[in-house]
Amino acid sequence: MKKKRMKIMMIIMIMIIVAGLLVWRIRKTDTTEGKQLSKGVLPRMVVAVEKGSIQKTISGSGYLSPQQSKELYFSVSGKVKTDHLVEGKTVKKGEILVELDDTKQELDYLKAKKAYDLSVINGLATEIKETELNLRLAKENLEATTLRAPFDGIITQDLVDVGDYVGINEQNAVGTIIADGPYEIEVNISETESPLVAIGQDVRVTVEALPGKEFQGRVKEIALQATNNNGIVTLPVKIILTEQTEMLKPAFSADVEIIVDEVKDQVLVPIAAIINNRGQEQVMKIVDNKPVPTPVKTGLSNGFNVAILEGIQPGDEILINAHQFSSGKTETNSQPSAGSRPGPGIMIRGR
Repeated sequence: MKKKRMKIMMIIMIMIIVAGLLVWRIRKTDTTEGKQLSKGVLPRMVVAVEKGSIQKTISGSGYLSPQQSKELYFSVSGKVKTDHLVEGKTVKKGEILVELDDTKQELDYLKAKKAYDLSVINGLATEIKETELNLRLAKENLEATTLRAPFDGIITQDLVDVGDYVGINEQNAVGTIIADGPYEIEVNISETESPLVAIGQDVRVTVEALPGKEFQGRVKEIALQATNNNGIVTLPVKIILTEQTEMLKPAFSADVEIIVDEVKDQVLVPIAAIINNRGQEQVMKIVDNKPVPTPVKTGLSNGFNVAILEGIQPGDEILINAHQFSSGKTETNSQPSAGSRPGPGIMIRGR
């Protein structure tokens, strides 16, 4: 009986000691938190809230190319009679570029014309049809001795001189012409990022040959079919520059940033100012020189700043590194909020 009483007293003493420790720990935590919230705030730890803009962009790279480019060649062979090709010259559609000696083609045409005229007078229907086709071919060959500009453009190559003999097809090109207009850039966007791209989106373009300069463009075309290169699936997207300059040349390498999301004139705070308290995003707002936990609703982030949709206003002062004033239950939110976190390959930029 005595042993049983001693055992009960020991259990009671242990419970009292445990309860005392719990009370001491709670009081210590409260005291610590109270000290944290009452700490003096140094000026370098505080930033005034301002409005600004943030952009989410998808990056890519490619090469400048004209919207149209064509090698110039004849469909008939002959000796060059006149050459109006001059590298760098601007020409209009239909303008004469090169002419061949057409003596043979003109003679063939006259013979075909005479044969057709006779068949119309004395020939059968089949003979008339045959001579008519021969006349049409002879006329086409005669006209083919004159090479004209296929579209408005700029001559980039002159490969012949008067007196040269040229053959037919593209293997015997006499020159090259490119369209006179803004350049295009084709970039390959990963399949995971492609749903964010839309025709008409603004694009920033930088060219390696012209460091420090930025050009504007827009999304012109999105391919209907993706490409698979050794298991890497991408979607071709064409960017067209919205400005022209003689500084840009075909085949210059270019980097692009397609603006797929943007927040303008929105309250911005450093990402390090955001803490997460049991799922509630907060900032430490300075009130009477003391940090006060203030709930906020966040939006788009660029990894450095985050847009604040609700909770604070321009001019409010907050702590830059809020984690040092938060309780042990609060964690720093070092990543953008859910829904605004950048995906693989996506660049998010503040402007």
